[in-house]
Amino acid sequence: MLKSCLVGLYRLESCLVRLLLRKLVLRWERGEYYSLTLRQIFWKYHGVEIGLYTHGGCFIPGEFDRFTSIGRYCSVARGVRVLNINHPMEFRSTHAFFFNPALHFCPQKLMRYNPLSIGNDVWLGTNALILPHVRTIGDGAVVAAGAVVHKDVPPYAVVVGNPARVVRFRFPQDKIAELLAARWWDKPIEELDLSEFTKPVLANSPLLETEI
Repeated sequence: MLKSCLVGLYRLESCLVRLLLRKLVLRWERGEYYSLTLRQIFWKYHGVEIGLYTHGGCFIPGEFDRFTSIGRYCSVARGVRVLNINHPMEFRSTHAFFFNPALHFCPQKLMRYNPLSIGNDVWLGTNALILPHVRTIGDGAVVAAGAVVHKDVPPYAVVVGNPARVVRFRFPQDKIAELLAARWWDKPIEELDLSEFTKPVLANSPLLETEI
C-alpha cells in the first residue's frame, strides 16, 4: 500500500517532492541496488527500465532518455548521458521550435526516440556519452570514461575515445560465448557462488586495478 502511494505521489511535477520521495524510497528499500519501488518510478515516469542490482547515474532523472532499458548488475558512473533523440539535420533548421510541439510552433512531435538496450554486467565510465543512433550495448561491455559512443558495442568489448572504438575484449571469444550462455546475471545475488566472482576468470590474468 505504501509503495503504491509513493509511486502515485511521484506524479506531482515538483523537483523537491520527487527528490524527497526518491530519498525516502532509497532509505526504505536498502538503496539503489535493491529498490523495486525506485525502479517502478523510473519506468513509469521517466521511461527508463533498470534491472536489479544496477546502480549509479542511471537513477538521476533526465540523464538517460526515455526508451532506455538497462540490464542487471550494471555499474553506471555519475555523469553518464544517454541521448535517444536527435535534432533534424535534414530539415531547413535544427532548432527545437520546428520539431517540438511543447514550444507551440509545430502541431506535433516530429522527432522520435530511438530505443536503446544496455545489456547486463555493463560498466559505463564517468561522463560517457551514448548517442541517439546506438541501439545496443552488449552484455559485459565496458565503456571508458569520457567515451563518445556512436555505434553498437559488442558483448564484452572495451571501448574508449571520441569517437569510441573497440580496443580489446575482456576475454577470448570462447570464454565470452561461455559467459553469455551461462547467463549468470539472471540469478539473484544470494544464489551466486561468490568465489567465482572474486578472482580473475582466466588463470593467467594478473589481478590489477585498471582505470579506464
